[in-house]
Amino acid sequence: MDILIVEDDAVSRQLLKKTIIAMGHRVIESENGRQAIAIVAARPIALIVTDWAMPDMDGLALCRHIRAAKLNRYIYVIVLSAKDQKEDMLEIFQAGADDYIRKPFDREELHARLQTGMRHIELEQHYQQMQQTLIASRNKLKTVFDALPEEIVSLHPDFTIDSVNQAFRDRVGGDIEAIVGCSGRAYFDPPVEEAVRRAFVTKMQEHMLLTEPGGDTGPRYRQVEVLPIHDDDAIVVLVVVVMKDVTGERRKAAEIEALNDRLTHTAIQVESENRKLQNALKQLEATQTQMLQSEKMASIGQLAAGVAHEINNPTGFVSSNLKTLGDYSADIFALIARYRRHRERAQAAPAGAAMGAELAAELDEIVAFEKQIDIDYLAADTTALIGDCREGTERIKKIVMGLKDFAHPGSDELKPMDINAGLESTLNVVNNEIKYKATVARDFGDLPLVNAFAQQLNQVFMNILVNAAQAMEKNGEICIRTRAVDNFVEVVIADNGCGIPDKNLSRIFDPFFTTKEVGKGTGLGMHIAYNIVKKHNGTIGVQSRMGQGTTFTVRIPIENPALNAATGEE
Repeated sequence: MDILIVEDDAVSRQLLKKTIIAMGHRVIESENGRQAIAIVAARPIALIVTDWAMPDMDGLALCRHIRAAKLNRYIYVIVLSAKDQKEDMLEIFQAGADDYIRKPFDREELHARLQTGMRHIELEQHYQQMQQTLIASRNKLKTVFDALPEEIVSLHPDFTIDSVNQAFRDRVGGDIEAIVGCSGRAYFDPPVEEAVRRAFVTKMQEHMLLTEPGGDTGPRYRQVEVLPIHDDDAIVVLVVVVMKDVTGERRKAAEIEALNDRLTHTAIQVESENRKLQNALKQLEATQTQMLQSEKMASIGQLAAGVAHEINNPTGFVSSNLKTLGDYSADIFALIARYRRHRERAQAAPAGAAMGAELAAELDEIVAFEKQIDIDYLAADTTALIGDCREGTERIKKIVMGLKDFAHPGSDELKPMDINAGLESTLNVVNNEIKYKATVARDFGDLPLVNAFAQQLNQVFMNILVNAAQAMEKNGEICIRTRAVDNFVEVVIADNGCGIPDKNLSRIFDPFFTTKEVGKGTGLGMHIAYNIVKKHNGTIGVQSRMGQGTTFTVRIPIENPALNAATGEE
């Protein structure tokens, strides 16, 4: 570590320099406070040892200047002085110094105080790194939420707005500063307010469909999800409202239903009526194409609550660890305060005098306090807590990056793809759908890169994995195996769920075919998967036995010149 010595007396400065270099540190010298300010501005100095009385600018003026400057780091300052009165020490610490050493200094005391300063600096650096990581993760999460088409609003218990995403701001208008902090009554109907207030009490999610007048275009429909967010004590601190305009989907569903009625009657009509059927089929295909385009973001919307839960868990234990670190710091500072009081009384005793009974008793109290707070455990557990915080923020980063891969529909392009990495990214996104029902066994082989649309293939994997999780209640297993076989990359995803009846296997890839309850599936997921694989000139197959499980096999060509030609890629 570079340590800056500020001392106008050359002899004292050389003695300090020699002592600190012997301790294994690099030394930078300065004769007064003004020179020290220039050095601090030019070099990343973290610790300063300065004399008090110096010409031009003394040590206390240097301290005040450093504390007033807006630096991007903390500088630990130790003041050297022959002054030892209480008023002198108060003046030193009021000027912003972190520690004080009486002249002439003791080598061992200097070494101990330098070690204390370095520990303080290390803790400060760790804190800043964790804070920067959390801020970066929060900004990334905000970017993801702003990219979602759903409106997302978080509210306090008093129904004031905590935060909103871009989709909500686009609908209501106004700057975020004008919205945050306002009452939600200005933006929500009474049923939503009632649901939010219930969620704070019951801690339960709620779902509703709101109907709003739409003028000449007919009523508009808004799907609302009310999601409570808990702290470590299971107290609801925020409620998140996720809203999606489903007017288009409901109208399209109504159109499809009307077209199906027409198809039933057209079957018994003459050839002239058959031409009307053809027109109706064309309209149906157009509507289906539009629904296929929206299915991807609809899937992300359905996973939003699970992703929020996945992020809430590591955020919770990072917050808890930071609170524990705060408690540890309080104990450590209390111990330091006892050492300082003991030192002050020892310094006030006559030189050469034996330790009095009062000082000996006070030293025994310090030793007892060290045992009480278990100082060795605090030192070891602090490192462990910081490691846990890093692990938590890394988990948040993986979840956010995985979700980000799905949240930008216009950014997918044909490029080399690592299938194994795509599977890992998808598993991060759907983890909350799977983890309570099944374990995932990975058997990934060494694969070459394939030229593909990565987001689209990840959607194929997501649809298969979510269906697998929904096919089992608990204690299930999903096995994923990848291999390079005969110029193809082969992905096999097998589950031990309930299986698919033989009569449904031939229809599994048909559009709008679903065995789920109304409102829980569009019947487009596997149809989309089939079309994506077909677009890549690959194959997708399924095998299933009732009560034993289902296996999907996806094969993508390693060399794919036909796909390159179709997309205009070389």
